[in-house]
Amino acid sequence: MTPPLSPPGRELRAGRRAVSGYFFINGVAFSSWVARIPDIKDRAELGDGLLGAALLVAAAGTVLGLTAAGRFVDRLGANTISRVASIAVALGLIGPGLAPDLLVLIVALLFFGLAGGAYNVSMNAQAVAVDRAYGRQIITSFHAVYSVGALVGSALGAATVRLGIEPSVSFPLLAVALAAGAWACGRGSGSAVTSQPSGEPVDRAGRAEALGGRILLIGACCFACLLAEGAIADWSGVYLKEDVGLSATFAPAGYMAFSITMAAGRLVGDLLAVSIGAMRLVFWSALLSSAGLTAGLLSGRGTVALLGFGVFGAGLSCVMPQMFKAAGDQFPDGTGRAVAAVATLGYAGLLSGPPAIGVSAHALGLPLALGLLVMLMLAVAVASRIIASWPPPPGPEAGRRAHGRGQPTR
Repeated sequence: MTPPLSPPGRELRAGRRAVSGYFFINGVAFSSWVARIPDIKDRAELGDGLLGAALLVAAAGTVLGLTAAGRFVDRLGANTISRVASIAVALGLIGPGLAPDLLVLIVALLFFGLAGGAYNVSMNAQAVAVDRAYGRQIITSFHAVYSVGALVGSALGAATVRLGIEPSVSFPLLAVALAAGAWACGRGSGSAVTSQPSGEPVDRAGRAEALGGRILLIGACCFACLLAEGAIADWSGVYLKEDVGLSATFAPAGYMAFSITMAAGRLVGDLLAVSIGAMRLVFWSALLSSAGLTAGLLSGRGTVALLGFGVFGAGLSCVMPQMFKAAGDQFPDGTGRAVAAVATLGYAGLLSGPPAIGVSAHALGLPLALGLLVMLMLAVAVASRIIASWPPPPGPEAGRRAHGRGQPTR
């Protein structure tokens, strides 16, 4: 009989609270920025093309931050990078809010993107480390907190718009509040768990070669999931308005349903992963999302389509956290680089999703183009069975960490 797990200690619980705070701050910061993009566009007097160029710079900065952060996380510790990056992201809101023209906005968004990319890698590496040490799965709860933060940020953005508060006023105030919260998270984190620098480069050729294919497959799943998320964000309203016939007032409800069920799914994701196993949860989640979107696209009815987008969000909700955990488990001595690799591939999917659906819609029609997301999620389901069949990675310490503490792996 497996002995009962001892409850997490005080420092470990503090680490969990700190990492949850980091996820919440990131969600608030990013969604607050997105909610005020139209106002920032007007302040800088930009057309659609110039705004697109500025947003492309932000995306490029994020990719650079993602790819560069992994080595720093492994050398200096995830908590060290999170302390710096979280405050940088918070204060990085000030620049876009004050930007009077395109040049200043580009510089501000480059900084915001760089900090955001590093922040995403470090906080997810911390989440993997805390989950690994906790004795029971908790990684999905961090992503649930991010979703809650995103909803809070969106609500704050909508409130400031309604009250007529300019981003040049609201962003500096929000930046100071978020920076203070980030500083508190850094002081309250359990350094023994969340900040474990290796002190050496993690580029041992044999292990990297052995695990490269595994990380690539995990990253491909992240690519598929975030491609789907980006596509639903940009195209669900268009589909509901033009193909289903909902009014402009109700068309955004598709993405709202998707977002709400995604947040709700993450609240129960850890319990499900413990009950049936992480990769089995991914398998059934991917099938659920495929079934939901298929029903929504085939029905042609507004209520069923809204329900389909909601089911799709619920199915998608738990996949990304399990993939980050799988990456960390497969490369425990280089968690930062593993997380950076899969996050970069995932972000590439987020960027390519909307234009890919647009091109496909031009050739096939929007319903069939969105149907491609069904095929992607079926591919994720197949990939989850492959990942579940993998033996522990090379090295006794890696194997102990990946499969220790009595957690199911399938």
